[in-house]
Amino acid sequence: MAVKKKIVLLGDSAVGKTSLIRRFVLNQFRDSYIATIGSKVTTKDLKIQKSNKTEHLTLVIWDLIGREGYLGLHSRTFVGVHGALIVADLTRRDTLENLEQYWIPALFKVVDNVPLVFACNKSDLKGQFEFELDDLTEVASKYHGDLGNLLPSDLEPNYSTSAKDGSNVEKAFESLGHLVLCTDELADPIKEIFESVAAMGVSRTTDKTIPIGALDSIITDFCEDFEDSKVAMLILRQEFARAGLDVNKPTKESILKVVEYLAEAETELKSEETVISNLKRRLEIANKIRE
Repeated sequence: MAVKKKIVLLGDSAVGKTSLIRRFVLNQFRDSYIATIGSKVTTKDLKIQKSNKTEHLTLVIWDLIGREGYLGLHSRTFVGVHGALIVADLTRRDTLENLEQYWIPALFKVVDNVPLVFACNKSDLKGQFEFELDDLTEVASKYHGDLGNLLPSDLEPNYSTSAKDGSNVEKAFESLGHLVLCTDELADPIKEIFESVAAMGVSRTTDKTIPIGALDSIITDFCEDFEDSKVAMLILRQEFARAGLDVNKPTKESILKVVEYLAEAETELKSEETVISNLKRRLEIANKIRE
């Protein structure tokens, strides 16, 4: 039986997180940028050689929206994470800086020090680099501890990757697979409760008077009523598209449309009383936005 481990890809918008997953899972590449709305979940089975036996591992891979400010959504997704692939774009130095300024601190506000593998993506764009693998390695060294010593000799904790030509993509995920198995601990039923409490605390710090903060609050509010987050995210993506909402630059007008459309979607799933209550609560959030 395969061991299931939840991992997350973290990094700014357009660093190539979705493309890396697509290359790893489907061995395909699409040369276009589509913003991830909320989060997407994909699975991939791996065979990990560990000591003298083969471990069967299922990676449950979460791809998050790469925009700062969605603290509630991000922290909620971090609950139960066993490891993370941290991604920067070699052609944009600010994506490297944001790893320490936002992404890694956001993760560790919810979970303990889970293993991290670092990837500087778009290695195929030579001549356009704004930093090198050594720069990423310097950042990564602060978080690896002794984890690098747990990897086989043919794997590393840091990589230059290309979702376009596939360079080192498989190895990056395989390294993370090894690390989440090596750092495996007995299941702790209390652990996720503490992480959930931490995530709730983070979400309360969101500034709900700005569009992203309000939208973040509405997303997390909507998701709380769904046991299956995949279903919730599917509905959100559908209604965001219908409202013409840009998750990187949401407006009050588009958020109000989303609130209305989510209420329509919930009429098929919930009682009339619950739908009205949810609509009222989310409209109150949206109407506090200052633009």
